[in-house]
Amino acid sequence: MTTLSQALAAYRTCAKAEGKSPKTVSWITDSLRYFMDFLGGDQDISAISPDDLRRFIIGLQESHKWRNHPYTKVQAGKLSPQSVETYARAIRAFFGYLYREELIDHNPMQKVKMPKVPTKVVPTLTEKQVEKLLAQPDQHTARGFRDYTLLAVYIDTSARLSEIVNLTSDGVDLENGYLKVMGKGQKERFLPFGSKVSKALLKYRLKYRPQPQATDRFFLTQDGRPLPAKRVQKIIHDYGLQARVKVYCHKLRHTSSVMYLRNGGDPFSLQKKLGHSSLAMTRHYSNLADSDVKAKQLKYGVLDRLKV
Repeated sequence: MTTLSQALAAYRTCAKAEGKSPKTVSWITDSLRYFMDFLGGDQDISAISPDDLRRFIIGLQESHKWRNHPYTKVQAGKLSPQSVETYARAIRAFFGYLYREELIDHNPMQKVKMPKVPTKVVPTLTEKQVEKLLAQPDQHTARGFRDYTLLAVYIDTSARLSEIVNLTSDGVDLENGYLKVMGKGQKERFLPFGSKVSKALLKYRLKYRPQPQATDRFFLTQDGRPLPAKRVQKIIHDYGLQARVKVYCHKLRHTSSVMYLRNGGDPFSLQKKLGHSSLAMTRHYSNLADSDVKAKQLKYGVLDRLKV
């Protein structure tokens, strides 16, 4: 008999050997532990049925936010459809691993349909809001210019938070105008940037970047240490408050993507820029950019402006 906890330990070993990201392993691990709690404890993997996952999905849909969080109080609101679908996908992915490794004879979760997630409009900033945000850092100070450069890189390249935080000094190619970053799934790619970002990166490197303290990271704290992801999130949040703009890291990525399409970029080059394996997410940006056509029709439509 192989239990869920034993299978999870095997998965973690296999995932580490395959070089899967810590976030992916954590996602599978946390989701499976919630599943085990729902089932009432550790179970024999051969006894798990498709209905167990379906009941788990229903239980999540009826669950309140932060129910299992050790530090945050339970809230009145229910779990979002996105959260429910994320947990369910993790369980299905885990059983897919068990089947591939021949730990089970068949995959009971293969035919379980995932709960539908409502399609939401991707939130973005307007051009005026972006300009206002970029005007907040004091570019005459070392910290302020670093922060301005961070924001400029975000908006111009559509990079992920992890890619900016882990950007190395060697990954900044000013001569050819691109950043070499490591994306999801340990996939390396190149992000081009424009002349304004090039000037900002050069000035930060030559004038404001402190002496690194045993690190090759490009963006540093004032004492020369790697700039943590949480610090970057706070930097963007605080400048958003100053500019009276609701903004967070991924919203800048959304904004950059939509503005790229509105300025004439095509979805296929955006897909490569974003590091997406398919056009599915890129289509969301395309749909949002296309909403400009509707807005302009309402404003500049021919017949509606005629006195007929």
